[in-house]
Amino acid sequence: MKVKNKWIIAMVVSSLFFIAAVSVEAADEIIRDGTGDVSSINSIGDTVLITYSPEIEVDNLDLIEATYTLQGTQVTLTLQVNGLIQNQGELIDINSEDFDMNSTLNYVQYGFYLTTSSDDYSILYVNKTCNFTSNAGSQNLPSSDFSADGNTLTVTFPLTSADETYQSLAVDSSFTKINLSVLYDPSGEGDIDKAFIWLTDSAPNPPLADVYAEASNVGSVGETIQFNATVDTTTGQPPYDYHWDFGDQSPSVTVLNPTHVYTKAGKYTYNFTVTDNADATASQTGTITITQEGGGGSSLPTQMILFLAILLIVIVIGVVVIVWIIRR
Repeated sequence: MKVKNKWIIAMVVSSLFFIAAVSVEAADEIIRDGTGDVSSINSIGDTVLITYSPEIEVDNLDLIEATYTLQGTQVTLTLQVNGLIQNQGELIDINSEDFDMNSTLNYVQYGFYLTTSSDDYSILYVNKTCNFTSNAGSQNLPSSDFSADGNTLTVTFPLTSADETYQSLAVDSSFTKINLSVLYDPSGEGDIDKAFIWLTDSAPNPPLADVYAEASNVGSVGETIQFNATVDTTTGQPPYDYHWDFGDQSPSVTVLNPTHVYTKAGKYTYNFTVTDNADATASQTGTITITQEGGGGSSLPTQMILFLAILLIVIVIGVVVIVWIIRR
């Protein structure tokens, strides 16, 4: 009995060591992306944020989160969108001899780009086909290695070597619709903007860019002043924290577009600061002049005095002219 108990204890201890070893090997990374940052890019590279397209449900491209999980040498990558993973079109090799320069590209693609200490992996998913590329070459993964379920795309594959370590992960989504016959028309008579549609989202975003903040240049004591700000959600790491300092020693405000009431006349410098999830910051300042209640200050009486003075001069000149005429 004692021997049996020792064997059971040994097995339990061994299991605990095994679990601990597995836990040490696992390395999880999460990339989050703000919603509403899908961009439309035209043929000359101009970019605008969009929320609607007649060509596609934009939420199906709007990235929310991507994860990296390592279990032993097996990697699992996931990608989530705000809508649904959309299956449309097919993977096309533009370097293939069969590629038709007069064809129309029309597909939705989701991509993972993983860099480790010794390899670079690229995984492209288009319409239930998943292409895997590493330094060793390129191949289509078997359907058992990936799945698209609702808003989540999951891909699993082994690392090339057992001693690789995680360095970075990036993901993107895109909708491409290009009429190549128009795009490469040597006559240049085709409408390129109509022949080229490219919508895309990517994560992680580039570093937090400059922000914009504004308010009226003038206001009055007791008036409700509207302050507005914009943040480029294609930059920085969401979520974002907002901080308004109105320059009058009042408590700071943490909403994007607040209102504020000044209680004393004067010239104030306000400041808007954004802090992202990586603790990067961007800010902008502005000034506003607050006059006494009613916004009049001394400008209205001055205008009235000037008007009365001009009126008096006109009257005096008129009287002089009339007297001169009578005396003649």
